[in-house]
Parts: sequence; structure tokens; C-alpha cells
Amino acid sequence: MRILCLGDSIMQYNDFSTFPQTGWVQELARFFPVSTLWLNFARNGRSTKSFIDEGRFMRVMAEAEDGDFALIQFAHNDEKDDPLRHTGSERGGAFRKNLSYFVRELKGRGVRPVLLTPMARRMFEGTSAKDSHGEYAPAIIETAAEENIPCIDMNALTLDFLNKTGFEASRRYYMNFDAGLYENFPEGREDNSHLRPDGANAYSKIAAGEIKKIAETFPEYKELSDSCMCGTESPFMEVEAENSEIDDEYTVFQK
Repeated sequence: MRILCLGDSIMQYNDFSTFPQTGWVQELARFFPVSTLWLNFARNGRSTKSFIDEGRFMRVMAEAEDGDFALIQFAHNDEKDDPLRHTGSERGGAFRKNLSYFVRELKGRGVRPVLLTPMARRMFEGTSAKDSHGEYAPAIIETAAEENIPCIDMNALTLDFLNKTGFEASRRYYMNFDAGLYENFPEGREDNSHLRPDGANAYSKIAAGEIKKIAETFPEYKELSDSCMCGTESPFMEVEAENSEIDDEYTVFQK
């Protein structure tokens, strides 16, 4: 089984040069058989617009095969004001159109796509986690319904996780840490968007639980759901990625 991954830095494969930053899909591999091949096209800073404009989606289509699955997760950079990346989340806006374009092109190639809303940022108002994604998460959910494909609402699920974990205790899950802890970031870091290994681990486990349930509504995704070993995951085994440079076109890896 092959799983294509389209997204931004939250999903991107990270090597030791950016440790402890960890893409959550790296940890998701723990919940699937060792025979599963992951083609991770997600890259830092990309929105649906720049992913298309840079030719990255065409590279996805060049590699896509009948029978593949695809995980698609954008929004963090579509939300930004940068004209090279921004897309509007309104009905008829570029964000929804781009997602539909991804889905329809992939389905035409025989790929079974899954849309995911973005991971919540570690932002709190008082003791409650704050949703920072505005109308982008609802736009993803509505697009999935219109395209009749599965959607995993990771935004809602990770907001719930943050609320249960609390502000201080949740710091360990994100790239928010003091100086002197990591060689790659000697001065420390204050980043409440990207994940450390504990965060990628926790959020991948949440995603795996949802993937396990997809076939209940979408029987054509049975292979994906049945392959997911949520609750019986094997320890993650580090592998050498085929493309280890952070800015390569994509990274191929297996558990």
C-alpha cells in the first residue's frame, strides 16, 4: 500500500538537521505495516496555491498510481497575507477550489484521497485553547462533503487535546522550549505551530484512530482502515529517507 502526503511543514518529513521538529506523518507510520510506502510531498511554507504554482502537485500526479491513498492537509499558509500563498476560504474562493482540484485530479488517477483540517496551534485564551484557523477548517469539511470523500477534523480533535492537556503541560508537544536543550536550536524556540516528537506522536495517534473508522462510512477505503493498527502499534523504527534534503521535491520512507 502507498500513501501520498500533500501539505505543509506540519506534515513534512524532517531529518536530524531540524530535530526536534517532527512531521506528524513520520509518527503515523508506526501505526501501519512495514510494507507501507509513504511518499511525502509536504513542504515547509506551502499553501494550496504555492503547492500548485511551484509545480509540486504536478509532481504528485507524476508519481500517483491507481490504488494509492492520499492525505491532504493545508491551511496554515493559505491563511497568511503573503500574496504568493494566500487563498480565501469563502465559498467560491481559491482555497476550496484548490482542494477540489487536488481531489478530482487524484480520483481521476484512481487515488483515494482524505482531507484533514489543520492541527490546532497552541494558543490559549485563559484556560481554553483558541481556534486560530477561522473559516478554513469548515471550508475543508464542506469541500470533503461536496466531493464525497472522508474528512478528519484534526483541528477540532487537537483543540480538544489541548483543552484536556492545558497550557503549561502542552508546551512539550510543540517547538516551544528553552535554550540549551537541542543542538539545532541552541537559543531555544517559541513556536506554537510546529511539533516536537511528543506532539507528532500524540497527534498521529489521534489521526490513526480516525483513519481506523473511515471504512465504516466509505467502504472503498477498507484497505486503509484495516491496515491501520491503532492500539497495537509497533515501535517506530528510524529509517534513512530516499531524499533527506529538507527542500527536495518529496521524501520516500517506510517504517
